[in-house]
Order: sequence, then structure tokens, then C-alpha cells
Amino acid sequence: VTVVEYSDFQCPFCAKGSKILNEIKKKYGNKVKIAFKNFPLPFHNHAQIAAEAGLCANEQGGKYFWKLHDVMFADQTKLDKNALLISAKKVGLKIDDFSKCLESKKFAPAVKKDMEQGKKVGVKSTPTFFINGQMINGAHPIETFSEIIDDQLAK
Repeated sequence: VTVVEYSDFQCPFCAKGSKILNEIKKKYGNKVKIAFKNFPLPFHNHAQIAAEAGLCANEQGGKYFWKLHDVMFADQTKLDKNALLISAKKVGLKIDDFSKCLESKKFAPAVKKDMEQGKKVGVKSTPTFFINGQMINGAHPIETFSEIIDDQLAK
């Protein structure tokens, strides 16, 4: 079963969505694959750089993406460039590489691609999840997700 989330690091509902994803990971382990897609909303002034920061972290290893992901969602007031550099250091990233990556904006096209893909599949707000293609719009209780995941696992 694959869960795809379209999310914005500055969106308060997405912070709730990240907690739901962590619950899903704990409950289902390797039975569920989780994919994160960036969908920074234009009215969130730090969402774009935070999205790029996540991809810069991922460049140093997938575990770093998830560590930075959790830190960014834990305190959404710390998403400006300086705060992201402090967070990157805290999670163990090579700070020079991370800083150069962020400065270069090399992942801006990848973020744009996620957004275009999201719009094509009907994403209008964040968070939006797809469980094996079935859309869940918003941060619903884990039971909503479990019902669909259990149904998919039973097939």
C-alpha cells in the first residue's frame, strides 16, 4: 500500500498530517510505503524554501529528509533560511553542503514539478493524501486512513 502526501511545511494542518503519517508508520511498518510531495502554498512565505530544504536534506540521505521533516513540522515558526541552517546542523547534515544546496535553489524545479503533478491529480489544499490512488483531503483521524489501508491490504 502506498500513501502519497502533498504537503506544505508551513501549513498547521500539515503538521497534524505529519503526526498521522508517523502513526501509520508505527502501525503498519513495511506494509505501507510513504511518499512525500511538496505543495508549498503561495501565501506561506517560508514554505518554498522549507520544501527545497527538505530536498537538500534528502540529497545527503533519506533519513535526513525525515529528520528535518519532523523538526520543521515541530516548530513551523523556524522556517526562514537561518533557522533552517540551525535545524540542519541539529539533525546532523553536512552544513556546508546543505547551505550551498539551499543557496543554489537547485531543487526549485523539483518542487514546482511536485506542485504541477499535484494539481493534475486534483490537489487543491494541504494536506492531501492518496492511498493507492484514493484521495483523502485534510488531516483526518488515523481511523480514516486505517480503514482504507486495511481494505487495500486485504486485497
